[in-house]
Amino acid sequence: MMSSIIPEGKAPGRGGLSGQVAVVTGGGSGVGRAVAKALARQGANVVVADFDASRMDRTVEEIIQLGSSDAALALATDVRNDASVRSLARDSIKAMGRVDILVNAAGVLLQGKLDRISIRDWNWMLETNLLGAVRTATAFLPHMIQRGSGHMINTVSFGGLLPGDALAIPYDSGHAALAAFTAGLAQETRGTGIFVSLYCPGSKGPRIGQNTRSRGMGRWLRRSDLADEGSHTLEQLAASLIDGLHHPRFLILGDPKDAALLKSRWDQPDTPSQGGAPGAGSATPDAVRQGGAPGAGSARPGALRGEVPPQKDVPPPTERQDVVSKPQ
Repeated sequence: MMSSIIPEGKAPGRGGLSGQVAVVTGGGSGVGRAVAKALARQGANVVVADFDASRMDRTVEEIIQLGSSDAALALATDVRNDASVRSLARDSIKAMGRVDILVNAAGVLLQGKLDRISIRDWNWMLETNLLGAVRTATAFLPHMIQRGSGHMINTVSFGGLLPGDALAIPYDSGHAALAAFTAGLAQETRGTGIFVSLYCPGSKGPRIGQNTRSRGMGRWLRRSDLADEGSHTLEQLAASLIDGLHHPRFLILGDPKDAALLKSRWDQPDTPSQGGAPGAGSATPDAVRQGGAPGAGSARPGALRGEVPPQKDVPPPTERQDVVSKPQ
């Protein structure tokens, strides 16, 4: 059991997401780790879910050092496994009381020449990059629908929205499918109070995922993929996602310069129309960058503050790691 998340003599910060509960898959490394810490800096209580226990625990320890959250929780999770994801949802809700935000940032990288990539490789990639997010979203969806509030964010590569790298066809195909699922989910949840967003780190951003399979080539990574996990670049990317929580919209970009390239293919009805008035219109490039057109980008207050009816009792959790909470 971990010690108090609040260092002695230091009160927790009261950020813009204070009191909200966020679950981050893939939170042990890369973009997921940066997002988990950014959420904690905003005062959110964070559940870090990852397959790699040591990296997951490292993220929780770093959140402890920040001293800005009331609670943090590490839950070992394999997003390729139905039972593991169901346990993640059950245990998160039981331990934290509710879940307001879900960020799917777990991923693996499959790249190389198509004639060298087997169906087994494709299945390996899709089980995490596509079905992992599908499992997690559908596991938390009933809880958010019951509460009439929540925000789901699925992370996809730039190539998943605008393909262009012949060696990344499998990787980008998986994220293209996830983007289509996210767009469909946004339509299905319209009017329920649940916001659904697509988060793209950007054309110059890092790949999503640490585990890599390369076929017919050496293990090739762009310069951005080699960035240190605590780098300013990752912090900037996480900041853009935080902005998308404060100003809900369908497409959240790590680099606003990509808006002009993506608008023609991903000009979706702005996210507030899902939980607000129907027919709120399509997002413009400015809406993508700034959080929505005037009058169409404001979430209903309860969606961000968590002012919702009390939830029903949930099943008790299985044996998992302990919640880290501040002393009474």
